[in-house]
Amino acid sequence: MGGDRRSGRIEQQAEVILGLLESKPDITLAEIEAALAERGVVVSSTSIWRFFDRRRITLKKSRRTRTNRAVPTS
Repeated sequence: MGGDRRSGRIEQQAEVILGLLESKPDITLAEIEAALAERGVVVSSTSIWRFFDRRRITLKKSRRTRTNRAVPTS
């Protein structure tokens, strides 16, 4: 009764997704979505995000500039 019935499709691509992440650590969800689409797997960026969330993997971008101690930037 109820529950998730669609995550199996993206879980079958786990090796591919994790391989993409390993080869390009700063990859975006849209790039992963496009790479999967090239393989014939159509999934949304939301389902890819949930895939990473289940594994507790975060895709955080690092700051491009050093923090300025003299003047706050935000």
